[in-house]
Amino acid sequence: MSDRMWLGGDNQGDPRVQCHHCDRGFDPQQAYRIIVHESMADYTCPWCQQTVSADPPLGVIERPPSIVNTSCTIDDDGLHTARLFFEGGAWLQFRETDNGWVREEMFTPTGEEYESFATEFDREDCDPPVDYLNEEANRYTTYTKAGLRIQRPHIAAVLLKR
Repeated sequence: MSDRMWLGGDNQGDPRVQCHHCDRGFDPQQAYRIIVHESMADYTCPWCQQTVSADPPLGVIERPPSIVNTSCTIDDDGLHTARLFFEGGAWLQFRETDNGWVREEMFTPTGEEYESFATEFDREDCDPPVDYLNEEANRYTTYTKAGLRIQRPHIAAVLLKR
């Protein structure tokens, strides 16, 4: 079976993507992540979460607010914090704690902490905060609004208020 397939179209003019992994079709806007290349696109299937390649979408991809800046700081105790700043003023940070954990923390534009949790369950597997920042920044640019809501709900809750 071909890696590049289409199934008909939807009411907005974008053809449906056919996933050959689970044999289901979906509209491009339903994909969790979309990476557009020159003549094709990679879509994350909302059903099986596998990647399938197809023609690029015809319409505009509904993306969440952009990342506008990053920062990496070291506090007086030598602990690192890496931050992603989004359009509208909210930010996501990965903060090293004094007991060896790295915490992922989401903040609203007013500085109110929305969500916080450890990035790993095993302290021995924790990467430095800047590694988490780079991984998230690379992944974030591929999300659709639908994908962010499903795969990173604590970020979507702050950035996609509607």
